[in-house]
Amino acid sequence: MEKTERKHQNLLQGPLILGVATLLVKIIGAIYKIPLMNIIGGEGFGYYNTAYTIFTPLYTIATAGIPVAVARMVSECVTLGRYRDVRRIFQLSMTCFLVTGTAGSLIMLFGSKFLAGTVCGNPGAFLPVIILSPAVFFLCMTSAYRGYYQGLRNMYPTAVSQVIEAVVKVAVGLALTVLVTTLGFSEAAKSGKFLGIDLGLSAEGLSETSALAPVAAAAAIAGVMISTMVGMIYLMVHYHFKGDGITQPELYDAPEATSKKKLLKTLVTISVPVCLATLSTNITNLIDLVSLMNRMEYAIRLDHFTVLEMYKGLLPEGLELEGIPNYLYGVYSGMPVTLFNLVPTIAMTFGTAALPNVAAAWTSHNRHRIKNSVDTVLRLTTLIAVPAGIGLSVMSHEVLSLLYPMRMNEVEIASPLLRVMGITVIFVCTCASCHSILQGIGKERLPLIFMLIGAAVKLAVNYVFVAIPSLNIQAAPYGSLVCYIIIMIIDIIAINHYAQIKINLYATFLLPIFCGTLCGIGAKVSYYLFDILLSEKLATVGAIGVAVVIYGLSILLTKGITKKDFLMIPKGEKIAKVLEKLRLLR
Repeated sequence: MEKTERKHQNLLQGPLILGVATLLVKIIGAIYKIPLMNIIGGEGFGYYNTAYTIFTPLYTIATAGIPVAVARMVSECVTLGRYRDVRRIFQLSMTCFLVTGTAGSLIMLFGSKFLAGTVCGNPGAFLPVIILSPAVFFLCMTSAYRGYYQGLRNMYPTAVSQVIEAVVKVAVGLALTVLVTTLGFSEAAKSGKFLGIDLGLSAEGLSETSALAPVAAAAAIAGVMISTMVGMIYLMVHYHFKGDGITQPELYDAPEATSKKKLLKTLVTISVPVCLATLSTNITNLIDLVSLMNRMEYAIRLDHFTVLEMYKGLLPEGLELEGIPNYLYGVYSGMPVTLFNLVPTIAMTFGTAALPNVAAAWTSHNRHRIKNSVDTVLRLTTLIAVPAGIGLSVMSHEVLSLLYPMRMNEVEIASPLLRVMGITVIFVCTCASCHSILQGIGKERLPLIFMLIGAAVKLAVNYVFVAIPSLNIQAAPYGSLVCYIIIMIIDIIAINHYAQIKINLYATFLLPIFCGTLCGIGAKVSYYLFDILLSEKLATVGAIGVAVVIYGLSILLTKGITKKDFLMIPKGEKIAKVLEKLRLLR
């Protein structure tokens, strides 16, 4: 009896531990980019993000969805007591990753100039690409261990390794970047070379800041690469000393192992669809980068006077025309995109947490329970996303100034971008929860199809409007906005159709939008009032505080949150009891 209870607790604790760790890692990663942007600026971040965008699809191809397949196969074999198969699956995955990881790293290493210059149109990014190339191998080997331990329902090694990676990335990445930018490299400014390596930049008229940009980006990327190595080493050491928990009696009593050929066939069958689904998103991001760079280059060739006039006094000294696309892309990806990604990271946890509930309700054919689960997850998502999105939109300049005090020129460029992207946040978060719901009712393929439709729309908008000189990078957020509006509409139609329910539009969308609007107005008005008496930074912080209070009160007074919602959060029951006594909760 005790053994069964203990296992039940582990089944509950495992996903919770991994979910908390994943959320923490994503928040650390997003926060890391704020001081990084202050240090390396738009030019450096353009090179940094280009390298990352090249790395991601290569890593996805190298892993090929195998970690998910390993986790699933190992879990099934453990349930059936086939412990010999468990060990063999792990050995097969390690062999696969040894080959694919090595190949991926070599492709990235020797193809750095082609990938950065020819494919992405950003030749200065090749040095960060070189530095990041070993990470493909390190993460492949790490993925073998993580998939294996997750299949064994032991989430601790994965969770700990993820947190270690995040902390090392921040510490080492920032330290190396500060070291590089502090010391400076006159060689780079004079010759366009660093340590004898041609940076692919014209030395003539090149400022030291521009010359250092790819080197500083490479230093930041080195932090990422080293963190993946440390994460791999931790898992190797953990496995060496702790093992996998499978005992010798369990191995002795287990059936004969399935042939390697059969296991490999199963591994491939499961992993390929997962790989294709993940790869589609990564490839879309890469195409998005390529389209933005190419269309900005076209806009500059078409009418560079308009572009220069638009950013008069905001471009770095000595920046050549061919360097402007990278700079603008760096500002876009380094400032508004970083803040944009923070909100979905938090809000999407509700979608992930709701998936088992929706799936259980769907399996039991309980339509009332399905509707309650759908309404709850969407309402909780919008309750977070709407005020955050509206707040980022109306306070875009103030928030960016607070976070990036060393990059005020970039802030001026990024503020209009964040104004649009703040509104986009609402639709992104809603889409993420809708996709979890669709997966819960057995429509796993629909989110992929809808995302591909949205991606096509986004790329089309980018292609047409980014090429207009008077718009250039300022048009990019509108592509994302239109993309996610379309996806959300399709998502809701699909949920209503397949789940045969009607989403409560008033409680889910209209009420949060009303309260979020009050929140935005309160933030802006209070900022102007505080700005008379306080510094700009204190005024911004004070305005955010006032906005939170206004939003919280408006939600409670309009009965926009229920007791069931509070029961889903830690210590929520105690909060609910207090609010019930005050008659602020239904």
